[in-house]
Amino acid sequence: MKKLFYILLSIVFLTACQKDNYPLGEIDESTDYFSKREPKPKSKWNELDYLCDSIQKAYGVEIIYEYTPRIIAGTTFFMPPQYDKALPYTRTMLSKIWLKPLKEKFPKFFAGETPIEFILAGGFVHFNDPTTTGTAAGAGMNGQFYRLGMGGVNNYSTSKAWLYDHIVTLFHEHAHQIDHKYGRGYLYDRVSQGKYYGLAGYFTNPATGRPRTDAEAQADGFFKPYGGYAPEEDFATSVEYMVKFPQSTIRTYISRNRDLETKYKMVHQMYQTMGVNLHDLHVVVDSVVNKVNY
Repeated sequence: MKKLFYILLSIVFLTACQKDNYPLGEIDESTDYFSKREPKPKSKWNELDYLCDSIQKAYGVEIIYEYTPRIIAGTTFFMPPQYDKALPYTRTMLSKIWLKPLKEKFPKFFAGETPIEFILAGGFVHFNDPTTTGTAAGAGMNGQFYRLGMGGVNNYSTSKAWLYDHIVTLFHEHAHQIDHKYGRGYLYDRVSQGKYYGLAGYFTNPATGRPRTDAEAQADGFFKPYGGYAPEEDFATSVEYMVKFPQSTIRTYISRNRDLETKYKMVHQMYQTMGVNLHDLHVVVDSVVNKVNY
């Protein structure tokens, strides 16, 4: 997927916020891409500030939830979250579901690949024109090696479905970061060269006029239709599905196409080298989301 200031499209195109509906007032269109606010004096800290401080001390990740809404070009922007959503999101999603299990179960991967900054965006990152090569609209900020971020925080819910979908999306976005940091490799891109659907074909199957199904995409060599958009999303959706589904399900999927099996092995081995077996990560994610009440 193409990039604009290294902010990338998430798993699916999602409903973006509209500028004139932004509840905190007019957005400053002269502001640069991103800059943090000056640190608050401790005398003015709220509960979320204390929580962010404890997370940074425990995991080395600075959680950023206060900043000026950012305009990149025209209606391209992202905005800070609502406090009443950011607090439980940070406590549950970031601390309990993402960081704590990752550090305990996969210390090598945690130490080497965890970003040192994490940005909370209230809505989804909204870009001007998703049909151009440099723009997109989605849920994640993931191209800078030291900084990761997620949108949709204002939609935070304790439902198992929401929590599971969001943590899987987070690992998809983080996969883009890994891709930028190390690269997928020349051989990876060669496997399905010439077979990608592109923008016009990844959602709708031109032969049927209907939305592509996962099974159709898997027969073509991709875990899901969006993975057939471009090599970048092929890589990220491979990570996504290995985190989302058990190993037995993944084996069924990759049995449908030799190219899909080849790329699966490449991605799985790459992550194994970094210190995490993605099938083991699935087991951990499934456990912390579905076997714990929040």
